[in-house]
Amino acid sequence: MLDSLLQEISDRLKRYIRSHFTMGILTDPNSKGRTKLAVLLTKYYKPLSWLAYLSGLVFLLVLPHPLYNAKTYFSENALLPGLVTSSYNEDRAAMRYHTDLVEENKKYPGHAPFPWLVAQFKQLGLEVYQQQFSLTYPLANNSFTGTNVYAILRAPKASSTEALVLAAPHRPPNSPHQATDAGIAVLLSAAKFFRSQIYWAKDIIFLVTEHEFLGMQAWLEGYHGVSYGEGVLMAGELPARAGSIQAAVNLELSSEFPTHLNVKIEGLNGQLPNLDLVNLVNRLALREGMHQMFQGVEDHSRPDSYTGYMRSLKTMLNMMASQATGVPSGNHGLFHRFGIEAVTLEGVTVRSKRRAPADFHTLGRIVEGTFRSLNNLLERFHQSFFFYILTSGSRYVSIGLYMPMFGLLAGGFVFTAVGIWFKLISAEDAKEGLKDENGEKIHKLPVVIPPHITKVFPLLIACHCLGLLASVLPPKAADVGAAMSLSPEESIPLSLAAFTLLLLLLPVISRPRLAVPQSCASLCQCLVCLELSALAGCTSLSNISLAVLVTIPYLPLAIAVRPSKGIVRVLMAVYAILCNPLVLSGILTIIDTYRTFPGISWDVVLLRSMQAWQSAVMFSVVDSYIYGNVLYSMATVFLLPLWIVLYLIVFSEEEPSSEIVEEKTKKMQ
Repeated sequence: MLDSLLQEISDRLKRYIRSHFTMGILTDPNSKGRTKLAVLLTKYYKPLSWLAYLSGLVFLLVLPHPLYNAKTYFSENALLPGLVTSSYNEDRAAMRYHTDLVEENKKYPGHAPFPWLVAQFKQLGLEVYQQQFSLTYPLANNSFTGTNVYAILRAPKASSTEALVLAAPHRPPNSPHQATDAGIAVLLSAAKFFRSQIYWAKDIIFLVTEHEFLGMQAWLEGYHGVSYGEGVLMAGELPARAGSIQAAVNLELSSEFPTHLNVKIEGLNGQLPNLDLVNLVNRLALREGMHQMFQGVEDHSRPDSYTGYMRSLKTMLNMMASQATGVPSGNHGLFHRFGIEAVTLEGVTVRSKRRAPADFHTLGRIVEGTFRSLNNLLERFHQSFFFYILTSGSRYVSIGLYMPMFGLLAGGFVFTAVGIWFKLISAEDAKEGLKDENGEKIHKLPVVIPPHITKVFPLLIACHCLGLLASVLPPKAADVGAAMSLSPEESIPLSLAAFTLLLLLLPVISRPRLAVPQSCASLCQCLVCLELSALAGCTSLSNISLAVLVTIPYLPLAIAVRPSKGIVRVLMAVYAILCNPLVLSGILTIIDTYRTFPGISWDVVLLRSMQAWQSAVMFSVVDSYIYGNVLYSMATVFLLPLWIVLYLIVFSEEEPSSEIVEEKTKKMQ
C-alpha cells in the first residue's frame, strides 16, 4: 500500500516537472509547449545580445571603482612581511660595484663584462658558473650567441631542495633600453650581505643574463632541461643546479636614486604571478618609505574620488593592454610557465619636490625583506589569486568579480547563436503541415539541426585553410624577400598586408569563387557566433584581457552582419574591414602611439605608428617561434577564418524574409 502510494507521488512529480520545467530549447525544439524562455530567445535574440553587450561595457567601466573592487591582503601567513628588523648594510659596496661596473662596460662594448662579474662572485665565496647559448634566427640565415653568469649560495640549514632567484639583465651602453647597472650593483651587494647570514633555508641563485629575454629563456630551459618554441634557441648545459625554484625577483634599476618602485607582473601569454608576491613587494616598499607604482601610475590617495577613479581606470586599461599582447613586461614573465612566481622591480625617477629619491640602502633593504619573507615559505604559493586585474598597486578585481562582466560582454555570441539556430529550426518545423501529391499529410521527424548545414561546411573549411596559410606565411615570405634583397622586417609585414588585400577582394574574385551559399547567411552567422563564443570563453580562462579585446569589436559585427545592399552594405563592409585582425592591430598601434606621444602632430603619429606596427607584427611572429607566444597563431588560425566568413556574409545574397517563407508554405499546403 505504501509502496504504491509513493510510486504514484513520484509519477505525478515527474509529470509536473516535465510539464512546467522542461525547456524545449534544451530538449525538443519542436515541442508545441515550448517554454517562454525559448520563445523569448527566438524572437528577441538581437535586442538581448545588444543589451548584454552594453551592460558588459558599463560593467567594465565599473570595475575600477572601489565599491566593486577590494583592497589587497595577504593570504599566505607564512610570509610574515617586515616582521624582522632589516640589517642590510652593504650600500657602500653597492656604490662601489656600480662605479666599477660603469668603467668595466667601457672595456666590453656590446657585451657584459663577464670576467669582472665572475671575479666579484668568486671573491664572495660563491659557486660561479657560466652558460653559453645560441639563437638561429628563424626568419633569416643569422645566428646570435650569448652568455649567462650565475652564482649559487647554498643554504646552510637545509639540503638543496628549494631555491630562490635574484636576477638582473645586463644592457650595454648602446642598448635602446634603460641601463641596468644599478640593478646589478644591488644584486652584487645583496649577494655579499646574504653570504654572511646563516638563517637561509633555501638556496639563492644570483643570475645576470644577456640579450634580454633570450638569456633568461635559455637559462630556464637549461635549468629545467626542456625546450620551448620551435627549437631555434639552443640552450647550453648548466654545470650546476640548485633546488626547485620557488620564486624569483628581477631587478631593472637604471639609477641609484629612484623615486618610485614600479612593479611589473605580466608574463608570457598573459600569465600572472600569485597576488601574495605582488602584495609582499608593495608592502615592503611602503614600509621603507618608497612610493610604489603600477603600470607607471602612482596610487591615488582617494580612489573613490573622480580623479582617483580615472587614475584607476587608466591603470586597469594599461594592464589589460599589456596582458592582451602576451608579451612579458620583464624577464620575470618567462618564469611563470615553469610554475615559478616572479616579478620585476623597476626603478622610476620622477622629478618632483614632493617625492624624495631613494638610495642603495633603501633598495637593498627591500630586496632583503623580500627574500627573508620568501625564505619563510613552507610550500609553493597557492593561497592567493592567480587570476586578477589590478586597478592600482593596492586594489584588485578577482576572477569571481570580473567574469560576470565578461559573461555579459560575450553573452551576445551565445544569444545570437541560439536564437538563429532555433529560428531556423522553427522555420523548418512550420512545413510540418505540407501534403504530398496524393493529398496525404507528410509526417516528418523532429528537426534538431538546421537545414542546409552541410552546404556551409566547404566554406568554413576553405576559410580555415586560408587561416592556416596565413600562419605559415612568414617563413616563406622571408625566403622570397631574401631573394629580392629585402629583410624579414620588410618582407613579412608586406606579405601579410598583401594577403589581407587579397582577402578583401574575395567578394569580387570570380575564379576561384568563395562565397556564402544561397540562403545560408544566417546559418553561417550562427556557426561563427558559436565558434567565437568558444574562442572567447576559453581565452578568458587564461587571458581575460585578450578575450575582452577580441570581444569588444567582434561582437557588434557578429550581431549586426547580414546580407544587404546600398549604403548599409558599404557601412557594414567598412566596419568589417576595420575588424580584420591585421587592420585592427594597426588601429590599436595608432591609439597607443598617440597615447604615448600626445604632443606630436598627426603625420608624425602615423609615421611612428607604421614603424611600431611593423615591429609589432615581427615581434608576434618571432616570439611564437622562440618563446611560444600564442597571439599570432590565435589571430591567424582562429580569428582570421571567422572574420572571412563574416566579411563574405556582407556581400552575400539577401535571404527571403519570414513573411515570404510563410506565404510560400501556405500555398504549398
